[in-house]
Formats: sequence, structure tokens, C-alpha cells
Amino acid sequence: MKKRLSVFWATILIILPLVILADVFVLFAAYKHISENTYEHYIYDLQNVSMLADKTLGDRSLHDKENAEVESTVYKTLCEYLDVTYIYSLEVDTEQNTVKYLAIGTGKDASQKFISERPIGYVVQNAVDEHILAALNGDNVNAVDHISNRFDDTIILYLKRSSEKYPNEIIAAEVSVSDVMSDMSRDFNYTALLTVFFSALVVMIFAVIIRRLVSHPAQTVSQKMSSFVHERKSGFKPLKITGSREFADIAGSFNLMAEEIDRYLSELNELNRQNAELSIARDIQMGLLEPTGFENETASVKAYMLPAKLVGGDLYDWQVLSDGKICVIIADVSGKGISAALFMSRAVTLLHQYAESGMSPGKILYEYNNHLAAHNPNMLFITTFVAIYDPVTGMLRYSNAGHNYPYIVSDRLTVLNGKQGMAAGIFENQSYPEHVAALKPGDLLFLYTDGVTEAKSVNNRLFGEEALEAVLNGLTGQTNADAVSAVLSSLEEHAKGAEQSDDITMLTLRIPEMRRVELRLEAKPERLAELSEAIVRLDLPKNTEAYLRLIAEEMFVNICSYAYPGGSGTADVTIEYNARKVTLTFADSGVPFDPTSDVIKIEDYDIDNAVGGLGRYLTFSLADDYSYERRDGKNILRITKAYEDDKS
Repeated sequence: MKKRLSVFWATILIILPLVILADVFVLFAAYKHISENTYEHYIYDLQNVSMLADKTLGDRSLHDKENAEVESTVYKTLCEYLDVTYIYSLEVDTEQNTVKYLAIGTGKDASQKFISERPIGYVVQNAVDEHILAALNGDNVNAVDHISNRFDDTIILYLKRSSEKYPNEIIAAEVSVSDVMSDMSRDFNYTALLTVFFSALVVMIFAVIIRRLVSHPAQTVSQKMSSFVHERKSGFKPLKITGSREFADIAGSFNLMAEEIDRYLSELNELNRQNAELSIARDIQMGLLEPTGFENETASVKAYMLPAKLVGGDLYDWQVLSDGKICVIIADVSGKGISAALFMSRAVTLLHQYAESGMSPGKILYEYNNHLAAHNPNMLFITTFVAIYDPVTGMLRYSNAGHNYPYIVSDRLTVLNGKQGMAAGIFENQSYPEHVAALKPGDLLFLYTDGVTEAKSVNNRLFGEEALEAVLNGLTGQTNADAVSAVLSSLEEHAKGAEQSDDITMLTLRIPEMRRVELRLEAKPERLAELSEAIVRLDLPKNTEAYLRLIAEEMFVNICSYAYPGGSGTADVTIEYNARKVTLTFADSGVPFDPTSDVIKIEDYDIDNAVGGLGRYLTFSLADDYSYERRDGKNILRITKAYEDDKS
């Protein structure tokens, strides 16, 4: 029989490649960091040297031979003191594409060819490149170059002279690449030595710990338990409790464990294991779901899930975003068990993150799909519908990744069957078209999973979309809870005792209806107080309340003054409001008059003679929308005002 490695050596052989791999990774990262840092360090040094050279030069002209020689001496001193290979000043002629050396300083590593062939006054043809042009334009980022020529292999930095007298002159500083590589090699070798030393130290410490705390105790216990399997088949004999107190406890625990294993194996079968896994998956799934609903002044949400016995994977979610918009989501994961539940967990996290970041539904699904597809070893997929409702505009923006088409229950039933994308998690970079639908007060958005339409009767007949639409058609004006209850009742009637084969999940978003106040007032100015009081009782934002009272006063006084000449009459005022806006409707049986026509322009108003019409101008300027019609012998004027935040 082949001898197996001890626990000690097996552990060392496992940890050693990991340490080596970690060393390789650390050294690779260190090499990259050191190379980048060394290069940036030298660029920084070159920039400082160039600026120092420019400062020593000041406003002096290098066309003066004496100045050029003095500056060359200064440059040479800077090269030797700051360990730079070359420093020189150039005059750039962009039209002739030439550069002329005005002053030159060289360091200890300078090429003798360069010294002999590039004297002061030397002109180089075809030498103006993009880096020199960048320096002339003040672009210091792109004024760095790596050149390799017959003189040397260097890194060069160009800097435009700070003196405005010499706009075509630049200062160049060069450092040998061999110096850069030497510094980088020195730093890297030092880092590598420290890395290897500490890795060896870690392995040694780990080996001592393993030897003392694991290997030796494990060998002792292993010898005592090596015959456990064979003895269990023929009748397990408890281990004799010998040795130190700690290992006596281990032996006693082993005896108890062996007895429990026998009992467990006799009771456990494949069905129990499957049910245990599905139970765990179901717990994960239910823990991920949001509370079943919420309600505020802009919308209400109601969610419902009836889990199936064996299959898990449905998901619903809703969020009130930071900008007040409401995001609703419904999804269905393929597969079942723990892997599907974990896949769903990641999906919920991504959807929450992307929705709160301000992404549109199509963008949410695009990023969400890419992430799931890139991390999907079990090849699962998830159909997903995402919608974001804006209570300010009343618009619903949505996108669909292969999910069942939702419905809008309104004056008529509308199916949101616009073009959709592929289910998420399969292929990356899929497009997900976005669509827009308008929701008005009283409308209800109904989302569901295929567990609704694929619910079976005792003779395996599916419930189907036609039956679902028949139920939804009768839900106009119903609440979220009423809608969910109506669909559930129809499903129960359809199933009539048949076992549920899939999760049944529904999510509804309902827009609250407009609240209404009706007043019938005599067309007399003294009745205006009742109208103002009714507006105050609405508890609107103060600015909106002030504007509405002004609008109401102008329009009601207008009716009192002109609707019933020589007689008396009434004015019917209706106030409709929700969380976004308020609408005033004035109706009277007086003489025909359209107050929205011939409204005076503010520039035509005669202050001195007090020409009328200013009240109507103010009214319609404050309104967000208004309309007039003459119907059934009545003047009917509607004025809508959206809420405004208090500015005080």
C-alpha cells in the first residue's frame, strides 16, 4: 500500500505553492509600481531641473555669446550636482522645422559624440516634433519624450522659457535611461529580497504552528480512528478513552458522533436532502423580498407571493428613490435550490444599487445583465421587468428582459408589450429598449410572473393570459389589495384543488385618484371668503396656496361682476387635487364670456388710466394650464396649478 503524506507535509505542500504564487503576484505588482514610480520620479526631477535652469537664466538673451557661455557653465554645474545627463536651451523655428542650440551643459554620463557634434549655435534640421510643439504651447504633460539615437538612450523633458521675450525658446533636460533602469533594478532587488525573506519566515512559522497544533494531535487521533469505517460496517465498537484529558474528550466526542451518524444515515434519504436544500433556498428567497407594500401621497405598492412547494425563484422588489421616483421590479430565476437563491441574491443587490445610482431602466438591465453573465458558472438566467415611475410628470419608464408583459388597468386594459431584450445572465452586452407610458390618477400597474398564467387545473389546463385579462378588465378603480384578491380568487377557482407547480407572484403600483371639493356659491363678492377658506383647508405648500387664492379671487370676482348683469346667479367651483397639482373649475350660467381670449399684454397695461385686464393676465401667468369651453349653456373655466416648494 502506497504510503500517504502526513498532515504536516501535505499542509506544507499546499501552502508553499500559494506562498510562491503570492510572491510572484507581489513582485509583479512591486515591479510595476517601482517602474512607474521611478519614471515619475525622474520626470519630476527633470521638470524641477528645467525650472531651476529657467530661473537662473531669467530674462537674459542667449544670443549674447558671453551669456551663452555663462549659462552653459551653470547648466553643466546643474547636471553634475543633480545627476542629469544633459541640459540645454533651444531656439525653435517652426517654419523652417529647425532647432538651434543656444547653451549646453553636460553631466558625467554625457556622450562624447554629443559633446563634440553639438556645439553652441548648432542647428538641427527637421527636429520640431509634437513634444517640442507641446512645450511651446505650454502643454507640459505631452512635452516628455523617450529618444534613442546615436548619442544616447534618454528620457527628455522640454519646458518653455518663462520669459515672454523669448516665445520660441525652450529648455530641455535629459537623463540616461540606463540611470533610470539602474535605480529601478536596485529598488526592485531590495523589494524582492525582503519579499522572499518574509515569505520564508511566514512558511517557517506556519510549519511550527501546524506541527505543534495540528500534525501531532492529528496523528494520535488518526491512529485511534483508522478502523472506524470497517468497524461500523460490522458493528461499531466505541473507542477506548485513553491519553490526556483533551484527547479523551475528542475520543468521547467521536463515539457520540459515530452513534449519531448511524442514526442520521438510517433516517436520511435523497428526498430529505432535496427538501432540506429547497427549504434553505426558500428561506434565502423570502429573506430577500421587500415588505409586501407601502403607500405615500404619490403612489401605493402591493406585493404578493405564494411560494410553491418545490420550486423557488420568483422575485419582486420596490424602492422609493432619493429623487422621489418609485422603482418597481419583478423577476423569475431559472432553476431551483441554493444556487438559484444565491443567484437571486446577487440580482437583488445589483438592481438596488443601479436603481439608486440614477440609471434608467434600460441602463439598469444592461449593467445588471453584464455582471450576471460574467459571473454565472451554473448558466442560470433571470427574466426581469424594471419600471420607474415619476410622480411629477406621471410618466412610467420601463424596460423588459424577457419577462411576462405587464398591464396598465385604466379606462381600458393596456398591455405593455413593447420590444424587449433577452433574459439576463446569458450573454453580455445585450441591448434593452426603453419605453414610456403615462399613468393618470386611478391607474394601476399590474406585474406578475408566469406562475399566474401557467397555474394548472386538475386536468392540467393552464390559466392563461386570456383569463387573466378578463379579470383585470373588471378592476378599473379598484385598490391594490382588491386587484390581488381578485386574481387570487380566479386562480383558486381555476385550480380547484390542483397542486401548485410554481411560485405565484404579483406586484401592483396604483396612482391615487384626485380628491375633490365642490362648492356652490352665490355670485356675490362677500362669498369669496368661503372659497378662500376651502383652499386653505387643502393644506398646500404656502406659495401654491397664495397663488391659488389670488387666482380664485380674480376669477370669482370676474363672475360676480360680469356673468349676471342686472340679476343674480350662482357659481359652481370644483377643487380637484392630489400630491402633484390642484385644478380649479369655475362654472356659471351667465352671459357667454371666454376669459382666456384677448388677455392683455403686460406692456399694454395703462397704469395711469387703470385699463382693466391685469387680473386675468396675472391669473393665467400663474397657472400651469388653463382652458375654457361653453357647454350646456354654461361658461366652464379650468385652471391647473402644480405645487411649488416654499421659497421663504
